Amino acid sequence: MTDSSSKMSEETADMADMAAELIHAKMESAKADGHMTHVLRIGTFHMELVPDSNINVEDIFNTMIDKLMKKYGEKLLQINIQQIKADAEQRHYG
Repeated sequence: MTDSSSKMSEETADMADMAAELIHAKMESAKADGHMTHVLRIGTFHMELVPDSNINVEDIFNTMIDKLMKKYGEKLLQINIQQIKADAEQRHYG
């Protein structure tokens, strides 16, 4: 017998996909220290991809935007100045 917590909803699967993509991007960024990155920023959402000939950045960003819009709708475009300040303080380059 399995409980409902063991079943992954579509929403949870989408969040897991986004997290996996973000983690992969961070690892690649660390490997390619000093290289420029492709940046997707919508409201307070921020994602970076390390350039790689094996990935299609446009497809990844379009997929991410579709997933974010599906999950958050128009709320995705709403920003809060406090969130932007907090995000800027946590982001470290170099």
